[in-house]
Amino acid sequence: MSKEPVEDRRKECRHKICIDAQAITPKSSFEVFATNISGGGLEIQCSSIINPRTELMITLQLQEEFVFHGTVIWTLGDFVEKRWLYRVGIRTNAISFKDMSATSTKEKVELVQRILPQIKAKGAGIGFAGQMYA
Repeated sequence: MSKEPVEDRRKECRHKICIDAQAITPKSSFEVFATNISGGGLEIQCSSIINPRTELMITLQLQEEFVFHGTVIWTLGDFVEKRWLYRVGIRTNAISFKDMSATSTKEKVELVQRILPQIKAKGAGIGFAGQMYA
């Protein structure tokens, strides 16, 4: 079995973040922790399982409210300190704020660049390629 690294197929730059967010699924709404953001999607951590193919919204309350409309692509669970913790990968279909919506890849990437300084101003972490700032 080969131990070669798996090629990352993402086209957009991923940014490590640390920020509270809200997940809204067809069946419930609950607090999550956003850990990764790009024009193509988000990664969140939560204590509730969210099955792949679930349509959901993730809201980030910053200087402006940003709503990520997306689809769960993958979910990984880990039993940590006597409870389940789930990492969830979400493909972003659109990002809404105010009365606008970013739907093209270019628009979503540009909007993420607008979001990052607001995350930093809130005191949440931002990093690139494995770095994390608190």
